[in-house]
Amino acid sequence: MKVEITNLTKEKRRTAGKMPALTEILRGTFIKCYLECIRPNCRCHKNKKYRHGPYYRVSYGKKNRMHHIYVPIHLKEMVQKWTENYEKIWQAIETISALNIKIIRKSSRK
Repeated sequence: MKVEITNLTKEKRRTAGKMPALTEILRGTFIKCYLECIRPNCRCHKNKKYRHGPYYRVSYGKKNRMHHIYVPIHLKEMVQKWTENYEKIWQAIETISALNIKIIRKSSRK
C-alpha cells in the first residue's frame, strides 16, 4: 500500500517536471487562415485555392465573447508553441488530479 502511494507520488513529480514554464503559455486557439481580398476582379473570389495568405491568428474567449489577435509571421512559431504549452499544462493538471484521487483512495483503505 505504502509502496503504491510512493510510486504515485513519483509519477506526479515526473508529470510536474515535464510541464512547460508558466511564462510561456497562451490560452487560445492558433488559427491559420486564407482570405478573400476586396478587389472585385481578383481570382481569389472565383476559387478558394487562390485566396490570399496564410495569415495567422489566435482566438480566445473573454467575458463571453470571442476575440481574435493577428499574429505577425515572425512570431508565428513562438505563439504556436505558447498555445501548445497551454494544452500540455492542462493535460498535466488532469493527470496529476487523477493521481491525487488514486492516492486518496489508497490512503482511505488503510
